[in-house]
Amino acid sequence: MNNWHITFCQQIGSNKKHNQDALFNGEQAFQYKLKKAETICLAKDPIILGIADGISSSPQSQLASRFVMEQLAQCQNLNTQWLRKVQQQLSQTLASRYLGASTTFVGAEISTSGKGKILNVGDSRAYKITTTGEWLQLSFDHTLFNEMQAQQLAQSEIEYASIYHILSDYLVADDTDSDFKIYSAEFQLQQGENLLLCSDGLTNYISEQQRKLIWQKYPTNKQRLTVCRKLLKKHRSYDDFSVVVCELV
Repeated sequence: MNNWHITFCQQIGSNKKHNQDALFNGEQAFQYKLKKAETICLAKDPIILGIADGISSSPQSQLASRFVMEQLAQCQNLNTQWLRKVQQQLSQTLASRYLGASTTFVGAEISTSGKGKILNVGDSRAYKITTTGEWLQLSFDHTLFNEMQAQQLAQSEIEYASIYHILSDYLVADDTDSDFKIYSAEFQLQQGENLLLCSDGLTNYISEQQRKLIWQKYPTNKQRLTVCRKLLKKHRSYDDFSVVVCELV
């Protein structure tokens, strides 16, 4: 069986008490204030990975993201039915004490043939990174702006909405709010390509051009994620940061 090289790291946002992100690296769920970049080797077929980003405006959102990643750690088949069941379990577990606790979700399941699928709700993202360093987004950001674009509203309305980028869909601990959209897509990962899952702590603070340059300059994913994490800290104010990258070797 082929092996997967999984590289992952986390860093809490500035002036925060809790990391509202959680990740699953195919082996264990993490929610650390600081997890320096580490690479592990896993022999699994298929492998499942994921990231959840607790929504800061909701109560105890770090509990929501952690719960979802713990459920992903037990997942045998990533699909929309499974994710809707997880949202129901989230409500049953947290709604009585923390009604409205919310999180985004992005997850991927990949076989050693390189064939994979992703599911996402919210704006945590999945990218395929080619051998030439191109970042191809596989996920879809569930934002008000994108919803308006999809509905082909007037350009003036889209411009007005673009200043908000409010999430239109997410997982929430609320039995009455289960009608959320799930985006799904299939992809093919070739030898030497990477699949990267991340919270918006990466994409909101490090531009696509910067990310491309980092991937071209540094030879290993551990070095690349270390540079990204340190670059993020140079911002006066920054969000929680969680990334997991996998490569078939």
